[in-house]
Amino acid sequence: MIDQLLKSADGPLKDLLAQTSGDADSAGTVRETFLEVIQTQARSGNFEGIMEMFSGSETPADGATVNHLKGDLGDKLSEKLGIDTDKALSIAAAALPMLLNLFNKKVNDAPQPNAEIQESVVKSMKEDEGDGTGLGGILSSIFGADADPSAIDLGGVIDFGKGLFKKK
Repeated sequence: MIDQLLKSADGPLKDLLAQTSGDADSAGTVRETFLEVIQTQARSGNFEGIMEMFSGSETPADGATVNHLKGDLGDKLSEKLGIDTDKALSIAAAALPMLLNLFNKKVNDAPQPNAEIQESVVKSMKEDEGDGTGLGGILSSIFGADADPSAIDLGGVIDFGKGLFKKK
């Protein structure tokens, strides 16, 4: 589900890249790198990006989450696309609100309250705190006691909860 939603950003990403003097054919790299940055942060226990993605609120271009994610996304884009850091940061600053707001729109369209969706997604990603309901507990129950929560793929977790987005 997350891949399909991100792929729907191809057209707007290509337009954005053309406007920021980037290569429009790099839209896939921007999408993949965005997801990579979000996953890396979530694995380290930083759920700010995830919480923003599922807040249901419009993400402003000058918002704290965009500013926080921009550096990591810009650095990775610079490396992957072979462009200078300033250009990569410009692309990141323009792409982040658009990508985050794709998810926010989906959350707003869901039948559940936004806060409930956000809380469910974040809670499912957190490691088990002894009650068996966190990601550690879920993984342990599915894959056995030795499952490593840091090895989980964010796309898989979100796919696991994609029922949240079905219309009733």
